[in-house]
Amino acid sequence: MAVWDKKVPWGFLLMLTGAVGVGVNYPAPVCAVTGSTVTLLCTFTPLRSVGQDGREVSTEIIRVVWCRNHQICQGSTPSVFDSSSGNNNPRYKYLGDKKGNCTLQITDVQKEDEATLHFRIEANDSRAHFTGQPGVNVTVSDGTRMQIKSSRGDRELRRGENVTLYCTALCTFHQLEVTWFRDGHALSESGPALHIIPLTARDSGTYTCGLKASVSSLSLPYSLKVEEEGSTVTLLCTFTPLKFFIQNGRAVLIEIIRVVWCQNDDYCQFPALSVYNSSSQNNNPRYKYLGDKKGNCTLQITDVQKEDEGSLRFRMEADYTRAHFTGPPGVNVTVSDVQMQINSSRGDGKLRRGETVTLYCTALCTFHQLEVTWYRDGHALSESGPALQLGPLTARDSGKYTCGLKTSSSSLSLPYSLKVKEEEKVAPLLIVRLVLFTLHSVLIVIAASIFIKR
Repeated sequence: MAVWDKKVPWGFLLMLTGAVGVGVNYPAPVCAVTGSTVTLLCTFTPLRSVGQDGREVSTEIIRVVWCRNHQICQGSTPSVFDSSSGNNNPRYKYLGDKKGNCTLQITDVQKEDEATLHFRIEANDSRAHFTGQPGVNVTVSDGTRMQIKSSRGDRELRRGENVTLYCTALCTFHQLEVTWFRDGHALSESGPALHIIPLTARDSGTYTCGLKASVSSLSLPYSLKVEEEGSTVTLLCTFTPLKFFIQNGRAVLIEIIRVVWCQNDDYCQFPALSVYNSSSQNNNPRYKYLGDKKGNCTLQITDVQKEDEGSLRFRMEADYTRAHFTGPPGVNVTVSDVQMQINSSRGDGKLRRGETVTLYCTALCTFHQLEVTWYRDGHALSESGPALQLGPLTARDSGKYTCGLKTSSSSLSLPYSLKVKEEEKVAPLLIVRLVLFTLHSVLIVIAASIFIKR
């Protein structure tokens, strides 16, 4: 909608505006934080021509203005931007033009910027002047505490699932730019929505968010826990096939044409169900064959489930039936939900500075290719093996140690307390006293011996 100058006949204007649809498209009410930058996206449709002497004459926009808290925005009205002025507020930058874009950007937003802003155009014909209504309301906040909402009602999610966290506030901020944190560490995402797909155990943690322009807006922490359904295990395997057979007095090379892994079957041949078959396109996607048809039969199982528990056997088939074979006894796979425990190479957790100790992350089940995450006082360490070697020890090594399988957040061990005692330092004054006491004692002995001789 537009407000036209009073000297233009209203009946003519009503007819004209209804015909050509002139006006200004303002953004929705804007909420900004002190010190931030806000961009007011805006477009306008000017009057393209006016009637003069019985013909249409094109109009030209010669001036654009943004003013504050004034509906007409003309004459002596104070403006925040005026294309004809050289003294505009430097924090107000006009990103538009004189054709149809009236976008305005406000940098370093202050409380004084809170107002209703109107845009006005003036043309080379006063009949084309107008001020767009109703304007755009800008609200300025000194900062508000944000809050995190999840696309999922619960906070315990499983590996492979998706979740979106939303950084919101009572005030709907325009062009919201936020900083996301996980366990106090800033993430690269800057939008109001944090998409986490697909989830892994590494996504577990305490999330916070806040407006980039306001330190005081940091949200309360949001705890996200991802339950791992399974680990990844690699079954290292090699085989030695029959290389050739004798036919008509000469050696004929044998070619492997099919390799198969099956579960809980002694012979692993049709109609046995396979978990991997090189001749099939419908293999279990969690079973990946890392081997070949020459001598490597390594199999990898991802996202291990309870159903994977069993005896697995490898079978090869050749272009010569006598070269077919299934390798006994197979490999037994046990799937366990387990909590790890820490054992020490030293009986107790009290050690002295300079000594060494090895902590072992163990379980009742011996895990294949065990990859462990070690923690001291809740902070992850760089070591990833089942044995953590410490030494020579210093007081900094003191703390509560925990460990767990990298692929299972539920396997975290109970804490193991390690205390390193510093060597007791003898005070210099005490040393002086001991030396003086010793000398005094020697003098007494010498004096006594002299006296006895006399």
